[in-house]
Amino acid sequence: MCGIAGLLGAPPGPFAQRVGPAIAHRGPDDAGSWEDPLTCLVQSRLAILDLSASGHQPMASPCGRWQIVFNGEIYNHASLRARLEAEGQRFQGSGDTEVLLRWIASRGRGGLADLRGMFAFCLFDRQEGTALLARDPHGIKPLYFWRGASGELAFASELRALLASGRIRRQPDPEAIAAYLASGSVPEPLTLVAGVQRLQGGHWLHWQAGAIKTAAWMPLPETLMQGPERRREGHPTVISDRQAAVDLTRSALRDSVAAHMVSDVPVGLFLSAGLDSAALLALAPPGLHTFTIGFDDPGAEGFDESEPAARIAALFGAEHTALTLHAEQARAWLPQFLASQDQPSIDGFNTWCVSRLARERGLKVALSGLGGDELFGGYPSFRTVPRLFRWRRRLGPFGPLTAKILRRSPWGSRQKGQRLATFLASPASLQAAHRCLRGQFTPSEVAALLRHWGLPAPDPVRLALAGAADEPPIQLDPADGVAWLEGCRYLRNQLLPDSDVMSMASALELRLPFVDATLQRQLSPIIPSLRLAPGKALLQASVPELPEWFKNRPKQGFRFPFQLWLDDPASPLNLQVPSTPAGLDLSPWYRRWNLMVLETWLRDHLAIDLQHP
Repeated sequence: MCGIAGLLGAPPGPFAQRVGPAIAHRGPDDAGSWEDPLTCLVQSRLAILDLSASGHQPMASPCGRWQIVFNGEIYNHASLRARLEAEGQRFQGSGDTEVLLRWIASRGRGGLADLRGMFAFCLFDRQEGTALLARDPHGIKPLYFWRGASGELAFASELRALLASGRIRRQPDPEAIAAYLASGSVPEPLTLVAGVQRLQGGHWLHWQAGAIKTAAWMPLPETLMQGPERRREGHPTVISDRQAAVDLTRSALRDSVAAHMVSDVPVGLFLSAGLDSAALLALAPPGLHTFTIGFDDPGAEGFDESEPAARIAALFGAEHTALTLHAEQARAWLPQFLASQDQPSIDGFNTWCVSRLARERGLKVALSGLGGDELFGGYPSFRTVPRLFRWRRRLGPFGPLTAKILRRSPWGSRQKGQRLATFLASPASLQAAHRCLRGQFTPSEVAALLRHWGLPAPDPVRLALAGAADEPPIQLDPADGVAWLEGCRYLRNQLLPDSDVMSMASALELRLPFVDATLQRQLSPIIPSLRLAPGKALLQASVPELPEWFKNRPKQGFRFPFQLWLDDPASPLNLQVPSTPAGLDLSPWYRRWNLMVLETWLRDHLAIDLQHP
C-alpha cells in the first residue's frame, strides 16, 4: 500500500521533488523515484508485505526492461508466484509487487483478470517506450491522470499530487462541480479540475509516444451477472434453494476474509454495531484488534453504538478500543479532516476518525464491512426505490402535471418537495427514483447555485438527464437494479474514494472483504430474491455464530450526529455556509455540509471564493 505518481513523455525536471511530498502521507516507511530523460516514476511506501528492502519501489525487472510503481495489495500473489516459478522464474523477495511486475510483464493486459486484490499501478516498458496503467475492478485504489498538450502523461494516487506538480492549470470543471452538488461526491471519471480525469475502476490505460487508449478489462462487478441466462429459473447455474445459497455464501465469505488477512503486519477491524463488520469478526481468526467510535453528547444517543460493539468484540475475544467523540473534539479535528480531502465529499469523517484511532494504536491494516449493504440489500433504498418507480409508472403522462401542482404547493419549496417534483417530471426509471432518494440538490437548484457564484451553469434539463446512460441493465429485476445503482454510484463514487483517502491520511491500509470481485462472481448464481432478501437475511443465516440479540437489533449504520452539531445555535463546529440564492432550502444539515465542504476545497486548491452572505 502506498502512493504513486509518474510523468511520461517529458523531461522530469522537479516533478519528483514536487509530487513526492504530496503523497508522502500515504507511505511513510520508504520512498523512491526513478528517472530517464523522458520518464519519472515516484512512490511512497507503507510496508505491509515483505517489510525488507526487497519491496522498495519503483521496482525494476531483473533484465531492466520494466519498471513498476504499484499501490494496493494482490491477495493471491502466492499462487501467482507459484505459477511463475513453475515456468522457471525466480524471485528475490516475498512481496506482491515483484509478483505483479513479473505477471503483467509476461501476460500483458490479459493477466489483469487473474489478479485478486485492490490495485492501481503503472508498468513502464523501457524497450518499447510504452506504459500500462490499470485499476482493480471496483476501483478501490485511485488513479488520476492528466494529458498535456505535447502528449505527456502525468498520473498520481491523489488529485492533490498532480496539482503539486505545477504542470496543471488550476481551472474548475463546472460539470464536475454540478455533479458534486447534485450527489455529494464527484463521479468518475470527472474531477473538479479541468483536464484531469480519474481512470475508471476496472479499466486500463495504454500510453505510447503521446497517444493514449483506455478500455474496460472487467465488467462492473456490481451487476453480479455472468450473462442474462443466469437469471432464468431452471438454468443449471441458478441457485434458488435457500440452504444451497446459505452454504455458498458462507464458503465464499470465509474465502474472502482469509484472502484479506494476508499480511506481514497485524490486521485490525473497524467494528460498528452492524451486521457487516460483526460478520467479518466472526469469520476472521481470533485476536483481532477492533475499533469503534461512540458519542455521549446530549441527544446523540441514537448514534452511539459503542456498547453493542464492545459486547460483540468481547464475545469473539477481540482486543477492543473505543473512542468517545464529543462535538468539541470534532471541531478541533475538522480543519485536519478538510485538509485531508482529495476531492470534496459529504462523507468520510467517520473513516478519518477511526483510522486515526487505529494508527495511534500501532495498526497499519484494518478490515471494514463496507460493501455489505450493496451486496446483500441492506439499504432502505432496496425497498423505497422500487416503490417510487412503480408509483411514477402508474402516474404515466400525469407525472409532469403532478410535479407542477406540487411545485406550487407550500411543500414544493422544501428540499424533499423539490426532489420529488423533479422525479415526477422525469420519465419513469429506477435511476431517477434512486437520484430522488439519494440526491442533494435538484438540477434547477444546482444551476441556480452556479449562476449565483458566477460559474458556468449547465442547462437544468441537461443536468436532469445526465447519467441516463447509467440506467441498470434491463434484464435486472428492480432489487438487483438498485444493487447495481448503489454499487456504481454510491459505493464507487463516494464510499470507496472516501475510504481510501481518509484511511491513507493516517497511513492506514483499509481492506474490504465484501468489495471483492472473486466473492461477487461466486455469489452471482444466487437469485436476487434470496441474496437481497430484507434484513440481509442471507448474510445473517450464513454467519450463525452471531447471537440473536445482535441480529435482532435495528439497523443503525456507522453515522455521526452532524445534524445535532449543525442545528445547535451554539454549535462548537462554527461552520459558515457560502452565499446562496434566495429561497434555497438549507434546513437539512447535509445541504449545508455539502456547500461548506465544496467551498473549502475550491478556496484551498483552486483559489475560488464563494462569497459569504
